[in-house]
Amino acid sequence: MTRQNAKATSTNMTWTQHPITVLLIDDQPIIGEAVSRMLVDEEDIIFHYCQDPLDGVRQATEISPTVILQDLVMPDVDGLLLLRFFRANAATRDIPMIVLSVKEEAKLKAEAFAAGANDYLVKLPDPIELLARIRYHSQAYINRLQRDEAYQALQESELRLRGVLENMPVMLTAFDAEGNIIVWNRECERVTGYSATEIIGNPQAKHLFSDHSLPSGRSPELSASSTSPIVTPVSSVNTLRDSIIEEVNKARNHGRAREWQITCKDGVIKTVAWSNISSRFPIASWAGWGIGIDITERKHAELAQEQEYQQLRQFIKNAPIAMAMFDTEMRFLAYSNQWLTDHNLLSQSLLGCSYYDIFPDMKEDWKEIHQQGLQGKFISRTEDKWERADGSVLYFRWAVQPWYVNPINGTEDGEAIGGLIMVADRVDELIQTREAALEAAHAKSQFLANMSHEIRTPMHGVLGMAGLMLHTSLTPKQREYVETIRISAKHLLGLINDILDFSKLEAGEMQLENLDFNLYECLQDVINLFKPQAQDKGIILNLHFAENLPRFVRGDPSRLRQILLNLVSNAIKFTPSGSISLEAKLEGKSNRKTRVDFRVIDTGIGIPSEAQAKLFQSFSQVDPSTSRQYGGTGLGLAICEQLVSIMQGEIGVTSDVNQGSTFWFTLPFQTANGEGETQGESPGGREWDSLEKRGDRSLSVGKKDLKILVVEDHLINQTVILSQLETLGYQADCVANGLEALKCLEVQDYDIVLMDCQMPLMDGYTATQELRRREGNKNRTVVIALTAHAMKADRDKCLASGMDDYLSKPVDEEDLARIVQRWAQKIPLSHSSHSLGTGKGIDHSYGATDSEFAESGSVIPVNPIYPSTGNGHHSGRSSPDLTLPIDRERLEKISRGKISVKRQLLQMFLETASQDLQPLERAIASQDYSQVKHFAHRLKGSAANMGVPILSDRAKELEEMACQRRLEGSTELLDSFRELLEAVDVFIETELT
Repeated sequence: MTRQNAKATSTNMTWTQHPITVLLIDDQPIIGEAVSRMLVDEEDIIFHYCQDPLDGVRQATEISPTVILQDLVMPDVDGLLLLRFFRANAATRDIPMIVLSVKEEAKLKAEAFAAGANDYLVKLPDPIELLARIRYHSQAYINRLQRDEAYQALQESELRLRGVLENMPVMLTAFDAEGNIIVWNRECERVTGYSATEIIGNPQAKHLFSDHSLPSGRSPELSASSTSPIVTPVSSVNTLRDSIIEEVNKARNHGRAREWQITCKDGVIKTVAWSNISSRFPIASWAGWGIGIDITERKHAELAQEQEYQQLRQFIKNAPIAMAMFDTEMRFLAYSNQWLTDHNLLSQSLLGCSYYDIFPDMKEDWKEIHQQGLQGKFISRTEDKWERADGSVLYFRWAVQPWYVNPINGTEDGEAIGGLIMVADRVDELIQTREAALEAAHAKSQFLANMSHEIRTPMHGVLGMAGLMLHTSLTPKQREYVETIRISAKHLLGLINDILDFSKLEAGEMQLENLDFNLYECLQDVINLFKPQAQDKGIILNLHFAENLPRFVRGDPSRLRQILLNLVSNAIKFTPSGSISLEAKLEGKSNRKTRVDFRVIDTGIGIPSEAQAKLFQSFSQVDPSTSRQYGGTGLGLAICEQLVSIMQGEIGVTSDVNQGSTFWFTLPFQTANGEGETQGESPGGREWDSLEKRGDRSLSVGKKDLKILVVEDHLINQTVILSQLETLGYQADCVANGLEALKCLEVQDYDIVLMDCQMPLMDGYTATQELRRREGNKNRTVVIALTAHAMKADRDKCLASGMDDYLSKPVDEEDLARIVQRWAQKIPLSHSSHSLGTGKGIDHSYGATDSEFAESGSVIPVNPIYPSTGNGHHSGRSSPDLTLPIDRERLEKISRGKISVKRQLLQMFLETASQDLQPLERAIASQDYSQVKHFAHRLKGSAANMGVPILSDRAKELEEMACQRRLEGSTELLDSFRELLEAVDVFIETELT
C-alpha cells in the first residue's frame, strides 16, 4: 500500500530535493491501516506499507525512504535479524530505523538498539509522537544527504576549475601567503620550459619572474637541494611575485598589463605581458595570482616593423615627387622633401601631425576620398582644383591608395590597412598651357571650317562614282553593296559638314535647298544605316509610316536626314537594350503646305527634367558622367535645334529617367510637283526592324526547306557565315544575341541553329540551356556552336550546355557544308512553318565524338602566311611577312575568289576593328579586365574569319592576359593591332583596287 501526499515546492537550493518517505513493514494490515490514517493529513509525507518482510527489503532498496518503521515480531522472520540485514545492506545502511513492539521490554529494546535501530516505539503509538519521531529522523537523514551532495559538488567544481586553469591558453600562476608558487599551468611550462614539478613547492622558484636577468643570460637548473636562488634576489617591487601580492593586498589593480622579461630554462629571455588580479580568487589557499601572454614574437615583429618604417621614411623623404604616408587617423608618418616644397611647408616638421590640422581649408570631397581609400579603394584624378582660403588656386594631379601591414597577431588572417599613401603633383603650369591652347583652338576652328570645304571634294567623288556604278549592269548583291557605299558616303559627308554647318548656323549663313524628294526613302535610308549598330547592341529598330503620309514632298532632304541621323544616333547611344522607333505622321495639309510630325522614341536611360532645358545648347551634355561614358561633342542637338528653327519648325523632348525619351519635331514641306502622278501607294504602317533578313539568298534545289538560324553578334562574322551558307545553297535568318534567338524560336521552328557562344545580353550557352528547358522531353532543335575557342574543355562546355556539335572560328566553308549536311540527313524537313513544340523528329541518338569534332573543323590550324609568287605558289619561307598579314587561301575561300567581295569584307573588318580599338584602349587604361576580354575576343574571332591570323593570335594573347588579370605589355599589343590594321588597309589599296 502506497499513499503519496507530498507536493513539489519551488526552491533556490542547488542540491537535490528529498521528500519525507515512510516505509512501514508489519505483518498486520490493521497496523498499516492505522499508521496510514495517522499520516493522512500530512501532505509532505509519502507513505508506503509492506506486509511481507522480504518484499519490504526490496522496496526499501528501490524507493530509498527517509525512515523505516519495522515490527520486531513477525511470523517466520526474526525482527532483529532483519534489522541487522538493513544495516549490512549498502543501500539502506544509513536510513533511520524505528522499531515497533507490542510492549516495553528493556532487554528487547537494548537488543534492537544494538542491532542498529535509531528509535523504539510501542505500537500503536500516539499519532503526535509518531509524527514527531518520523519528522525528526527523516529531517536529520535528509540534511546529511544534502550535506554529502553539496560537498561532492564542491569537489567536482574545484576539479573542473583546476582543469580549466591548467589548460588555459594563457600563463597562470598563483602564490600562497609565503610567496611560494602553488599553481603553474601548462602554458607556463611551454613558455618557460620549467615543468610544474620543478616549480611548485620549490622555494627557489619564487624569484623566477624578475625584470633583471643574470649577466650571462642563462640561469642554473632548479633543484630541490640547491640553496642558491635562480636569480639574484632584487627588491620586492622588482619581482613579479611580490608585485602580485602587493597589488592584491592594496586592491589597486586596474586591469593594466605590464611587460616583464623572464629567463627561460634554455637561457632564452622572453617578454611576457602580465596582468595582476586584485580580486581574491575563490580558492582559499591562493594569496595572489595573475595571468600573462608570451609576446616575444610580437615584440620582435614590432621592432622589425619599426625598422621598415624608418627605411620607408628615408625612401619617401628622398623621393623626387611630392609624396606622403599617413596612418588611419590621417597623421603624417613620412613625407618627401618635394611635398614640403609644393605645399610651402619647408620650415615645418609634420611627423605625427594631422593632415587636416595642417590644411584646415581642405576640400570636403577630398576628405571623403581619403575615407574611401582607407576602406581599400584606389582613387586618382588627372586634374583637380583647390581653392585655398587665402584666395590662391592650386591645380593637382594626384592618386590615393591604401598601404597594408601584416597582422602582428598570427591568429589574424590576411593583411590590415595601415593607412594611406598619397602622391600629389602640381600641374599649374600644365593648366596654364592648356588654357593658352584653348585660345589657340578658337583660331584653329576657322581653319578647320575652311578645310571642311576641301574634305567635301573627294567625298563628292565617292558619291559620284557610286552613283555612276548604280547605272551599270550589277548583280543584286553588287547593287546592295554599292547602295550601302553610297548611303554611308552620304552619311559621312553629312558628319563632315557638321563643322561647317555649325559655323554657318552661328554666322547666319545657312542656305536651305528646295527639292522634291521621296520622304519614305529618306526615312528608310536612316534606318538602314543604323541597322548594324542596332544589331550589335541587340536593339530592335522600327520605322513606322502613317497611312495618310505623302510619299513625295518638297524641301531640304539632306537637312532632314541630318536631323534624323543625329536623333537616331543619340537614341542608339543612350539605349542599352530594348527598342527604338522612328515614326512619321501627317500633322496637317493644305493645297500648298504639308506639315509632318517626326518622332524618335527609345526605351533608354532617359533624361532628368532639370537637364532637359540645356539639351539644345551648344557643347552641352546632360552631365559630365554622360560625356565620359558615351562621348559626343554636344553639337548634334544644337545643330538640330537651329536647323529646325530655320526650317520654320519646332523641336522638343519628353523623357522620364529609366523610362526612355521621345524627341519630336515638326517641319512644314511644300507639296511636290506632280504629286498626283508620282505619288505611290503608302506603306500604311509598315515596319522595319534590326532583325530583318539580310541579302538576296538564292536557294538550291533540295535545300530550300532546311530552316537555319544564325545567332552571331559580330557584323563581319554574320556577313561571312551568311555568305557561306548562301554559296552552299541554304537560306538562313540572322539575329544578334541569345534573347533574339529565343524570340525567333518561339514563333518559328528552325532545323539548325548556328549559335555563337559569346554575345551581349545573353550568350550562346545560356540561350541553349533555356531552349532545352523550354523543349523539355520533346524532340529538340539541332544547335551547333560557333566559337573562337578550340580547346577540348570548350567543346565539353558546349556539349554540357545542350549543344549538339561544334564549329571553330574561322569557319571553313567545307567544314560548314559537311556539318550542316551531316545533321540535315537526320532531320525530316518541314515544308511549312509550325510552332515550337510540335516536334520535328530529329534523331538525337547520334552524338558527336572527338574524332567527329575534328572532322567537322572544330580544331582548325591557322594557315601559315607566305607571300605569293608570280605563279600563285607559296615561296616556302618559314616566317610570315608581317607587312602583308593576309592568309590568301582563307580570303579566297570566304570571298569565292571575287575581288569585290574581298574588298567589301576587308573594309568592313577594318572599320569594325578600328572602332573596337578605342573602347579597348579605354578598357586597358582603366584596368577593366572584363571589357578588355570582350573586345579582344571579338577582334580574335573577326580577324580569324577574315584571314588575318597574326592579329587573331595577338588578340588571343591579350584575351588570355585579361583572363589572368594582368595587362603588362598590353599597350604594345594595342600598337601592333594598329600596325596590322594599317597593313590590311595597304593590302586593300594595293591588291584589291
